[in-house]
Amino acid sequence: MIRVIFAEMESVVPEFEELMLCGYCKQKFNETDQSPKLLSCKHYFCLQCMRTSLNKGQELYCVYCWKRTEIGELGPESLPTYAPVLCLTKNFSQMKLGVKVPDKPAKVISENCHTHAMPLALWCHTCCSPVCRACATTTDHSTHQIKSQNEAKDQLIAELQIDLASMNKMLSEIQRLAMQQREFLLKILEACVTLKTHVEADLTNNASHFELTETRDTLAKLRLNLSMAENLSDVHNLYSSVNVEKQRLQLRYQEMYLQCQLDDLIRNSSVIFDFQLLKQALSNIHNGDPVYPSNSRALPTNQQNPILFLANYCMSQLYSRHMLSKQQNVNGTLDYHNHNSVPPINYLSHNPPQHLVMPAPKNIYQENNLMMQNMIHSPQIRNPANMCPLYYFNIEVNGAQLGRIVIEVRADVAPKMAKNFGLLTTGEAGMGYKGCQIFQCWEGESVITGDFEHNNGRGGRSIFEDSYFLPDDTKLMAVRGTVGMRRTQKRHDNLGMVGSQFRIILQEMRGFTGIFGHVVEGLELVEKISTYGDTAGKPTKNILIAKCGKL
Repeated sequence: MIRVIFAEMESVVPEFEELMLCGYCKQKFNETDQSPKLLSCKHYFCLQCMRTSLNKGQELYCVYCWKRTEIGELGPESLPTYAPVLCLTKNFSQMKLGVKVPDKPAKVISENCHTHAMPLALWCHTCCSPVCRACATTTDHSTHQIKSQNEAKDQLIAELQIDLASMNKMLSEIQRLAMQQREFLLKILEACVTLKTHVEADLTNNASHFELTETRDTLAKLRLNLSMAENLSDVHNLYSSVNVEKQRLQLRYQEMYLQCQLDDLIRNSSVIFDFQLLKQALSNIHNGDPVYPSNSRALPTNQQNPILFLANYCMSQLYSRHMLSKQQNVNGTLDYHNHNSVPPINYLSHNPPQHLVMPAPKNIYQENNLMMQNMIHSPQIRNPANMCPLYYFNIEVNGAQLGRIVIEVRADVAPKMAKNFGLLTTGEAGMGYKGCQIFQCWEGESVITGDFEHNNGRGGRSIFEDSYFLPDDTKLMAVRGTVGMRRTQKRHDNLGMVGSQFRIILQEMRGFTGIFGHVVEGLELVEKISTYGDTAGKPTKNILIAKCGKL
């Protein structure tokens, strides 16, 4: 009975030892750098691995389940230590797992061949059994590999070592591939977040309601002027104005109608689009033929595939970029607004559908081109340049040129912040951002600058007489790539006043207000700058705005 208990305990020991090893580096836990830290998913790894291999900004990713654990600014040290495992590691050598029994007597194995009564001095590698010299000469073993038992033992040990080394190498490769797959999935996640940001910006910055409001105001003024017209000349002038407004509305209506036709095609298609299918679909729209290509069909709502829908939407955006690139190559010029964004395709035809009965103005559309010369800008850059000016910032790191960041400012919804930011960027107010340092960098989160007085977050002021002002209530969301004013660290913080400091956001920050623009070029540069900060957000390099101004 005692022997059975001891055998069972002996089989359990390796499982206890496995608990005392880090699941990532396979090193034994201790009370210092190898202390076991518990993640939110209840898996645990050593502190060193969390610092180096599992850390991604202010988050840790478990290599078992890929769930993330937020660690904030305190780092992996703030996670709870898995005390039971640490206690087991420290006291395992003193633990008595069973009753020690006397060594088992050696099993007596017959050393002679039962057939020839000769010593079993040889080993048949093919049969994996001991044989005597007489057995080795029989026809049963004539083609087998026969060696002495010592040679066979050495050969088996060598093969086992090779197999173990191969398995260890394969395990390392599997781990490398798993990390590579994790990086790929993180890139997919980042791309989805970027796409989400573009769509949210489209919803937030959609100018249709502004156009409708302006048009209603114009029509109201025309009605008022009509009621006040006294002579033929006044009526004739009004007639000309109404015709111009009528043609503009007709163009807008045709544009939106045909855009919605293609939107329906993208949403309901049962096949993945390529450039050829998109070209065919657009041709059908232009010619008034059935919208769906020959190998596609409309899907009922309950059968629509969201992944297919998203793929076709992205393909249409790529097609738009492709057509824009071709147009720019033909024209030989590059519009800065269009260059930094992917404008949606304009699907107006030279001969619009017959049911659009209002006559379109002549010579509006280009022949043999699916895109208009003056394309609508992308959701983030669709307003006139005077309403959304562009400002550039040339960045230096330790005296070396790093690159340029371009920010578009929403003067239409943030007039006060836009004016303050613009004059500080150009230096027209006698002070500004030129020579200003980036004084806070949070990896993957944000960077902060604009304190041209102290470069530490406690200085800077606005162009206005009171030095500080309440920011515009823009209702713009603080998502990746947006730019917002930051309050200075002074006694009037609780009033929400801002001066000159601003933050470029790299991940969504709920509750952050004062958004007035977004980055249209150089967001990857901002990402790189954010990695220069230490755990407290202080830059480890001298990051400087060498030059800035308006484009």
